[in-house]
Amino acid sequence: MKRLPLRLLLPILVLGLARFAAAHPIPDIPVRSYFEAGGEARIEIEIDLRCFSEDPENEPYLLNWVLQEMTPEERAEYENKATAFVSKSVALFLDPEGRAKPEFQWSFTSHRGEKLAAKDDPVMLTGVWKTRLKQPAEATYWIEALPEGELSILFLNHLNDEAVPRFQVLFPGEKSYRLSLSPTAKTAAGKG
Repeated sequence: MKRLPLRLLLPILVLGLARFAAAHPIPDIPVRSYFEAGGEARIEIEIDLRCFSEDPENEPYLLNWVLQEMTPEERAEYENKATAFVSKSVALFLDPEGRAKPEFQWSFTSHRGEKLAAKDDPVMLTGVWKTRLKQPAEATYWIEALPEGELSILFLNHLNDEAVPRFQVLFPGEKSYRLSLSPTAKTAAGKG
């Protein structure tokens, strides 16, 4: 078998390493909201478990087969880490009520809250908080990426089962635009 010359092998190796490095992008924290005209609200936050490491960009994903080997205590430890991580990374506001104090119910999922199926599915923790707005016609919703946080926050919203076209990427210390939750907000959701 003929060996490749080093001058040909080196570019192949560099391309392979670049592809591997690109396979693990820096994690961010998606915050997805779902608001209904009657005042029902659901906020979902997705935490990539790599966020808990000192170098999340270079940390490999935790895979489903590893999760299946974990004890209930190990899983609970991840849920506690997620709760602490969220409290130092993002604040939610539902005006006129003020800062919300969500109690997320955590579940292990894949990206976008999808069910874990394959052994090599990357594992996320998705927190869901459901509430009912007291004054939906007058309410606005916004978030703040807290200065203590280290990762960007994605602000993604839905009104009456329709995605709001405007989204934001927030860096620590930044505040989002205010999303009007009034029944007429559907036509103005992309403005503000």
